[in-house]
Amino acid sequence: MERNPVVDILLFLAGFLSIGLQFHNARFGGGFETFAVARNLAEHGEFANPFDAVTGPSAHLAPLFPLFLAILIKLFRTPQGFATAISLFTMAAHGLHAALLPRISDLFFHDRRPGMWAAIIVTILPVIYFFPHSEGIFCAAGLMLFCLVTDRRLSRGGAGGAMFTGLFAGLLTLLNPTCLLVCGLWLAYLLWRHRIAFAVRSTILIAVAFVVTLTPWTWRNYEEFNAFFFVRDNLGLELCVANNDVAQPGVVRNMPAGLRLYHPASAPAEAELVRQMGEVEYNRMRMRVALHWIRTHPAHFAVLTLTRFCFFWFPDAEGITPVHGWGIAFLTISAFTGLALMLRRRRRIAVFLAAVLAIYPALFYLVEVDPRYRTPILWIPLVSAGYLLLSALYAVQRKPLLTGVGMQPVSSSPNLLFQRRTPR
Repeated sequence: MERNPVVDILLFLAGFLSIGLQFHNARFGGGFETFAVARNLAEHGEFANPFDAVTGPSAHLAPLFPLFLAILIKLFRTPQGFATAISLFTMAAHGLHAALLPRISDLFFHDRRPGMWAAIIVTILPVIYFFPHSEGIFCAAGLMLFCLVTDRRLSRGGAGGAMFTGLFAGLLTLLNPTCLLVCGLWLAYLLWRHRIAFAVRSTILIAVAFVVTLTPWTWRNYEEFNAFFFVRDNLGLELCVANNDVAQPGVVRNMPAGLRLYHPASAPAEAELVRQMGEVEYNRMRMRVALHWIRTHPAHFAVLTLTRFCFFWFPDAEGITPVHGWGIAFLTISAFTGLALMLRRRRRIAVFLAAVLAIYPALFYLVEVDPRYRTPILWIPLVSAGYLLLSALYAVQRKPLLTGVGMQPVSSSPNLLFQRRTPR
């Protein structure tokens, strides 16, 4: 299937409009750290006070998304104008996410059709929520672009491509540190598949560019807190509110429990502690409390972790609509079945996909579960599900087929579907 810009535009519009139908689910105002920090940036020029209280300088969030929100606040001035602007940008990111699915499928399989099925799934089924306060969908689109661009730039060799890769990975990390896991796994996959020219030199240049990109934010944090840490300092707090005697596995269920007692946004006494101790020391204290509770309550921790694992892939009904629950369950089952099919057919790209699905969510099994945490890697289960649906279609039809540009005609045998001369 050849690339057609008209199809890309239609998919963008479909993704844009389909998520727009969920606008009634959007939430603005107090209670969101990103909005609180953005307001402080816009009004006072300080990255501070993420909990709607005066708690001082903060590294509770990665910097790029609050900075983007602050720019919108400055540009549009009124709450209504800001809400409209960020909603439109979020819808546009969803549109780009849908439009890139066939391209990422072409990269993975040399065939756009699994990506077309993936785009159909994400525009028709409610597998994603409208979160204008979250950077998740921007991360998803950015990671897809990272894979597409680096595959081409690094295979050519040259210092420019390597430096660009390090810069791109650094910016994605400053958007959300978990993006680094996907970037690192993708680069490891390209190295394994010999898609990085001059590997040693390229690796050094990528690392240098990445470190340089993170240096201004790291130095700012050292100046503010007299401490070094990787992008964010909030892990201790997140572990503590998710692992205690009254904690519940999901954010919504945990709001009247662990969040009310231990989170500075809900507990004024905790906000005062942040102000007195400083954010870094407060989070270190919370980390010690969380680790002590985990060591002394291993059975309770194991139950919470197992439940969070289940809710990450099959979300709890509380906090989402039943339709979303069924849509996400369908995507999860389809994705893992498609991945198993790829592994059975020895598709090498399945190694990268399986590694992301195994490693990326691991941290989120230890903290409260929320549907938005899946968003940065949503494109991976979508493409895997698209692969399964296309395979099922040809299994039903039982007809010979052409598997796309650069592929030989093959039968609809399960072991030969999407077979190429030089598979990825």
